[in-house]
Amino acid sequence: MNTTEKPLESQDVDTAKNFTLSGYNGAAVRATFHGRDGGFCTTSYSYGMSAEAKHYAAVRVALLLQMASGLSNEQLRDMTLTPTKPQVKA
Repeated sequence: MNTTEKPLESQDVDTAKNFTLSGYNGAAVRATFHGRDGGFCTTSYSYGMSAEAKHYAAVRVALLLQMASGLSNEQLRDMTLTPTKPQVKA
């Protein structure tokens, strides 16, 4: 980050967009903040996971972040997800 740029705040995280994968084996997630690309999170150091699992987890994080874009943590916390009953095969 350039020292003259304002640091990102929590509301910036809430409105981040364009989540993409980067890094070794696509195990990191990047986002666009105020038109700037920046690192967001990584599964690279999850040593108990295979390379495929790290990539899968990073994709999952990026998808969930995209779905949550524009919502605060409080709004997400207040949501109630209704689990569906698993269908039993006859």
